[in-house]
Amino acid sequence: MSRLLLCLLTLVATAGHAQNAATTVVADAVTHEPLAHVSLFTKEGGRFHSVISNTQGVAKVTFPFQRLTVSHLNYERRTVRQLSDTLFLQPRYMSTGEVVVTNKEPEWIRRCLKETVKRKTQNYFTHDGYEQVDFHTQNMGRNNIYRFHLQGLLRTKSPDRKRYALFCDSVNAQIVASDSTRLTDTQNLRRMLYEDFMEDLTRGFISDHRFYHYADYEGKSKDEVKLSFKAKHNTDDRGWLILDTTRCIVLRAYRSTGTKTNRQERIGTLMYGLSKMFGYRVDTFTRDYRVSYGERSDGTLYPAEVRYKMYYAGRDGDSTKEEAEFSEQTGGGFPNMEATMTLSPVTTHPSPDTITWHELPASWYVTFNSEADRQLEVKLSNLPAIFSIYDDNP
Repeated sequence: MSRLLLCLLTLVATAGHAQNAATTVVADAVTHEPLAHVSLFTKEGGRFHSVISNTQGVAKVTFPFQRLTVSHLNYERRTVRQLSDTLFLQPRYMSTGEVVVTNKEPEWIRRCLKETVKRKTQNYFTHDGYEQVDFHTQNMGRNNIYRFHLQGLLRTKSPDRKRYALFCDSVNAQIVASDSTRLTDTQNLRRMLYEDFMEDLTRGFISDHRFYHYADYEGKSKDEVKLSFKAKHNTDDRGWLILDTTRCIVLRAYRSTGTKTNRQERIGTLMYGLSKMFGYRVDTFTRDYRVSYGERSDGTLYPAEVRYKMYYAGRDGDSTKEEAEFSEQTGGGFPNMEATMTLSPVTTHPSPDTITWHELPASWYVTFNSEADRQLEVKLSNLPAIFSIYDDNP
C-alpha cells in the first residue's frame, strides 16, 4: 500500500511540473521591445512541439511542457519551466554609440561608400583558394526540428567569386532531427555565401538608402566609423555597417529586410508575378544578415563570421483551408531558419584530384528548376552525414 501511495504521489508531483497551455510575450531584456519569430520548443513524451512568436512577440503555447527552450539567433537562449506574462531575452550584441540624425547627410559618407564599391572587387573578390568552413543550421516548424553541423573545406573560385565547392566527410557532418527522414541541407550555407553584404552594397544600394552617423562610436582606430542606413522607399529595409574610411572597406555589417524588400530582391518581381499566376503566395519573408570580415595575409577580405536568420511563410492558393492554416504557421515545412558560418583560410592546399568536391550553386527561394538543377540538389541532399534523433541538448 505504501509503495502504491508513493507512486501516486510521484505521478502527481511530476504532473504538477508540466506547464499547461498559455500565452506569453517575448521581449528584448534591454529595450523591452517585442521580438518576432522567436522559437519556443520542447520534446515531451517522445514528440517535438514548437511555436513561433508573431510580429507582436506573442507566442501561444498550446502544448504542455516540463522544460521549454526559448531561442533566437541574436539573443541568449533560455530554458524555462513555467511561462510568465513576458519572457525577456538578453541580446548577444549590445548597441554602441548614439546615431546622429540630421536633415542633411554629410557628403563624405556617399563619397566614401562609392569608393568602397569601386574597390570591392579587388578587396573582396579576388582570392582563389581554400577555407576551413564550420557551418551550423537550425530549421524549425510546428512539429519538426532540424539541425545540421558541417565541418569541411570550402574552395573559392575567382575572379567572379560566384562559384564555390565543398568537401566534407561522414565524420564531420551530423544531422539532428525529430525522425530519421531528414537529408543534408546546404541552403542556408549557400545563402550566406552568395548573399554576402558586399554583394548587396552597390551604387544602386547607396542611391536607394539614407545613411546616418553614430557620433559616439569608438572603433579600434580613428579611421573606423559606424553608419546606420534605411531604405528611402521600403520601410522594412535597415541596418548598419562599420567602415574604414581610409582604406574604404567594410569591416562589419548588419542588414534586416522584410517581406516587401525580399520579394523584390531575393525572388524578383517577374518571378514572383509568375508564381502568383500558378497560385503560390509568399505571405512573410524576413531576413537578417550579420557579417564580420577577416583579412588574409595578402590584404584581401573574406566573410570570417556570418549569422543568418530567415522566416519564410509561403502557401499554395489551391490548398484547402486546413492546409493553408498549417502552411501559414509553418511555411510548408521549416519557416524559422537560423544559421552560423565561420571561415578560416588554410595554408596547406589539398590536391583537387584526391578528394570529391561538391559544387555549391547559389540558393533560390522561388524558381523553376531545370533537370540539371534538380539533380544537383539531390546530390547536395545526400552528402555523407551521421544521423541522430533530436534530444534536449542545444
